[in-house]
Amino acid sequence: MSTNFNEIIKGFFWGVGFVIATLGGISVYALTIAAEVDSGFKELVSNKVLDSTSDVSNDYKLTLSDIFKENGRVRITAELKNISNESIYAGGVIASTFDENGKFVGNCSGKSDDIFIEPNKSSYIDIHCNLLRPQASRVHSVELKFNWL
Repeated sequence: MSTNFNEIIKGFFWGVGFVIATLGGISVYALTIAAEVDSGFKELVSNKVLDSTSDVSNDYKLTLSDIFKENGRVRITAELKNISNESIYAGGVIASTFDENGKFVGNCSGKSDDIFIEPNKSSYIDIHCNLLRPQASRVHSVELKFNWL
């Protein structure tokens, strides 16, 4: 009877040892090999995003139409033109505003009312800036940048 009990205890400890060894192996795998795969995947996605972003600049022509300042408010109009041969997503625009000395004042954002822009067509964007009155009075120039929203 004690031999069977000893065999059961021995088997139990062998099983516990096997579980600990298996969990240790999985942990080592997760911390080394899976981390490398994750890092490689992130780098691949990052490179793909950079390629896509450079493609975007080849598909759009973004032009400032005008800057309106009235009653302490700033409104900017812009044209987003599709210069590719296929229908593309319209997205939005970030307008960075600057004073006469080129010093940054604030960012404004606007989006197109269109969802897609047909080839060689334009979408017109009305950007209302949410700037404080002292900031709005300093706005002299604008730089535009496409935004995926």
